[in-house]
Amino acid sequence: MNPLHILHSEAAIGWGGQEIRIFQESQQLLGRGHRVTVACQPGSPLAERCVTISDPNFNFFPVSMPRPLSFSAFRDLYRIVKKLQPDILHTHSSIDSWLVSFIGKMLHIPIVRSRHVSIPVKNHFPNNWFYSSFPERIITSGEVIRNHLLQLNGIGPEKVVSIPAGVDMGRFNLSVSGENIRAELGLQANQPLIGKVGVIRGWKGHNYFLDAVPLVLEKFPTARFVIVGTGPGYEEIKEKARAENMKNSVTVMGHREDIPEIVAALDILVLASFAGEGTSQVIPQAFAMKTPVVATRGGSIAELFRDGARGVLADIKSGASQAEGIIKVLQEPEWARQLTENSYVYCQKELTIERKMDQTLAVYSEAMNSFQNR
Repeated sequence: MNPLHILHSEAAIGWGGQEIRIFQESQQLLGRGHRVTVACQPGSPLAERCVTISDPNFNFFPVSMPRPLSFSAFRDLYRIVKKLQPDILHTHSSIDSWLVSFIGKMLHIPIVRSRHVSIPVKNHFPNNWFYSSFPERIITSGEVIRNHLLQLNGIGPEKVVSIPAGVDMGRFNLSVSGENIRAELGLQANQPLIGKVGVIRGWKGHNYFLDAVPLVLEKFPTARFVIVGTGPGYEEIKEKARAENMKNSVTVMGHREDIPEIVAALDILVLASFAGEGTSQVIPQAFAMKTPVVATRGGSIAELFRDGARGVLADIKSGASQAEGIIKVLQEPEWARQLTENSYVYCQKELTIERKMDQTLAVYSEAMNSFQNR
């Protein structure tokens, strides 16, 4: 494939799986000799990381995108796209997708839209019109999201491709040690450590994770729990973790950059989301490090787990169900080890970032061909 120029747009202001994926895939594209431009909100975590990239094939533009019909945002983005003339416009959130998609139509540039969350899109105008009319291809982060979009009027199966997030096995691998993390927490060698890693917002289910803590402590009183990340629900969760029945067992660590070391330190990773989840990035990361995972059934988690062959499925909005899964992993280490072997083999074969980048580039090629053959 000849080198391409991809312009990623992102109007979100957080730092979660969606933004991490944009940054990670931008670096992958640059490493393969492609050009990348990122347009995102000024002052956002993604913007802060973009300024650290010094590759001559990389451009970064901070653009304030307050709403889909912002004239100033449209003007600024239009000028950038017209000047750069990228091969593909790849949009990610609702606001930037509306703005950039109209620009793509005006300047005759093919559009790829990513849908990262499993919240269903309502099948009425203008939603179905937008998804069917503007992007040449839509990338979803799981089959469940793909199936949701196929329910929209005017969307054919050839248009929507499921590509879950890939894991960088150069960062997340079996050679990474979690000993420093365990020492930081003051853990003994055989003391179980259970953790939740991700943005702290309502539908991520942190409250239900904390509901599981006392139930696990009844069976494993020396167990410790960590919550890693920040977000709009940070203070609420930090306060709840101070409750008398868990205050000495839960550490809220806040934002951390040493996620590989944290995942390596864990005996169990928990994902407690009850809505919105596609296929979480942290699960493939745990797969790559042979860390057992207990996760709720939302989004595309069941397909990722192959209905329980690679991880433990728990009911959504149920601390009791999460606790049951955690306890089963701790009580049956050989069974848990087999789960991690299954997940590790699957990760090496299907979930590497290199494989996902190959699939994404194939979508870009299809989008350009579809656009040219109209």
